[in-house]
Amino acid sequence: MSFQFPSYYSREPFFTIQPVLNTRKKQLEMWIDLVLSYCRYNKVYEIDINEYIKKDHKLFYNEKINRRLSNESTKIIFEEMIEIGNGEWLDKDKNRVMVWWRKPEEWATLIYKWVLDSGQTNQVLTLWEIQKGDDTKNQEFYDLDTNVLIKSLKVLEKQSKAQVFQGTDSNLGVKFFSI
Repeated sequence: MSFQFPSYYSREPFFTIQPVLNTRKKQLEMWIDLVLSYCRYNKVYEIDINEYIKKDHKLFYNEKINRRLSNESTKIIFEEMIEIGNGEWLDKDKNRVMVWWRKPEEWATLIYKWVLDSGQTNQVLTLWEIQKGDDTKNQEFYDLDTNVLIKSLKVLEKQSKAQVFQGTDSNLGVKFFSI
């Protein structure tokens, strides 16, 4: 089963950033919702705007109506998305963006709940165990992008619920605390 695009994705004006402020605001909200939904469904954490535009990626190009989002319009959408806390630029030229369809704080909450529920407090876990371990196969954070996981663990560290440290052979480990 593939991602189902909303009906407004097939309307030509959707692919042109609207000049009227209220219309534009609603349009950007719709684009952000679409991008986050698409990324969540496909477990996409990072988007290279140039690659997506160049390769006519279906997220920004509707072949049926022959409409595509311009590079500039795409950056406007991501600027807005970042402003509301659902992403971060990964380069100074603003071509690559980390997409947070769940914010690091939300991932941190899910991970910490699993730690408490599974009795993993006061134990050291590797990132691999959290991302790909047998115990996490049924968790939403299974196969979570490493950068997103680290940001989420840093949130727990600031809350004094975890300590991230460098293990042997350059692997990161994390110890969770019950508070």
